[in-house]
Amino acid sequence: MVGDLLDDRYQVESRLGSGGMSVVWRAWDRVLERAVAVKVLAGAQAAARGARQRIQAEARAAAGLWHPHVTSVYDYGEHTDDTGRQVSYVVMELLPGQTLSQRLASGPLPPAAAMRTCAQVAEALAAAHERQLVHRDIKPSNVMLTPAGVKVVDFGIATTVGRPELEADGQLLGTAAYLAPERLAGGTVLPASDVYALGLLLYRTLTNELPWSAETPTQMLTAHVYVDPAPLPDIEGVSHEVHRLLDRCLARDPADRPDAAEVAAALHGLTDDAERPAKQAAQRVPESTPTTAGKPASRRRRIPNAVLIPVLMATAGTTALLLPQFTPVDGRSGGVSTREGATPPDAAFEASATEPPAPRQTSAEPAPVSRPSRTLAAPAGLAQPTARAGSSASPGATTSPSAEQLTRPSGAPPAPTSPKPGTPLRALGGVVTVLCTADQARVVNVAPAPGYSIRDYNPGPVKEVQVVLLSAGNKSEIKARCDDGTLLPKIKESRQ
Repeated sequence: MVGDLLDDRYQVESRLGSGGMSVVWRAWDRVLERAVAVKVLAGAQAAARGARQRIQAEARAAAGLWHPHVTSVYDYGEHTDDTGRQVSYVVMELLPGQTLSQRLASGPLPPAAAMRTCAQVAEALAAAHERQLVHRDIKPSNVMLTPAGVKVVDFGIATTVGRPELEADGQLLGTAAYLAPERLAGGTVLPASDVYALGLLLYRTLTNELPWSAETPTQMLTAHVYVDPAPLPDIEGVSHEVHRLLDRCLARDPADRPDAAEVAAALHGLTDDAERPAKQAAQRVPESTPTTAGKPASRRRRIPNAVLIPVLMATAGTTALLLPQFTPVDGRSGGVSTREGATPPDAAFEASATEPPAPRQTSAEPAPVSRPSRTLAAPAGLAQPTARAGSSASPGATTSPSAEQLTRPSGAPPAPTSPKPGTPLRALGGVVTVLCTADQARVVNVAPAPGYSIRDYNPGPVKEVQVVLLSAGNKSEIKARCDDGTLLPKIKESRQ
């Protein structure tokens, strides 16, 4: 593709990012003499009629929505390459900066910055909702942080209010971690679903976590419907008004949520309130005076082990989750296509092509919050998921061994250690702690069970890590890969 000239106008220069459906290239517009980003359908999607119609619809939706916090679309075209294949593409503004997902790799945003960022996202959503357009895929990788402020990207699955949520093939498009509960019921498209995702975005920017300890897409989908979100922890600079606004955005009933315009106005006001003490302190305290801020402990609620949904992983590039228990109101079983890949193709940016969102867990997992969990009734049209026999126990709070323990003889007493980041994966052979950075997985700790030793160990970072733990008669094989910061583990137990 590098060097290609699209329709005698756009000279392709370099690759910016890719995903399951498309690739984004940096190109030079020969007519207007400016750098642009060109999104091109890739692989099998390039010839798929549905995908071509969707990318054209995306171009029309974004082009008709001019807003300072929405990525501008300049052009759409269909180019025939040297092999005779027709390639659909969208030309967009080239954005300097990084995605919110990349920024979160270094930790949560300061409260004022987090609220300002989400206020600008809310402004973009309010403008879209005013035109009866719902984004349906608000998440950190679809939010660009530029010198001019926030830009919301990727209107690839946006659609109009009132249309059916399910596609013609019965799939539900979106990202599992940010799906509003009513979307899983398979009803009609609502602006309130974007507000729910915006609430999760606000929680994530303030804490660098989601309000559930969900480690797989299955658990994420379950959490939206059946698990109370953990309350926002106490954070210096975050008022009770922010807590109340967040609770309203995450209300299970879409009718109880504020609209995006109200959220934008509230967050702008709360941002000013959060910044005021710092400005006053700066006027009183000399610049040379060091200041420190404590980081509050986060509180997270674990998903009950028995609440699981069978999942079928499919296709290379787009992950399809088939949810037989979720019966939409029209009686059809719906699926979910998660659109998060190695790098968001729709984020046209000049920064690194690798997008590393921060892991949801940056220390040993704290104990669950003391607030008792309540049993929630399923929304209309949803069947209660059944318990799956033999489901493995969810990992609890752990203390990771030191590097010295990785090589100690099997059965030796453990030494006192300090917590390490990552997600612990439990097998009969021991516990392997894995840390996700975008689509790269890294083993940060291995703790063999008594009688087991490490046979195969590649710490990464790689696409998929693998650790094999052996005993005299048993073998535990732990594999894990990452999908835009989401850990996808696979554990196999066998006899030798």
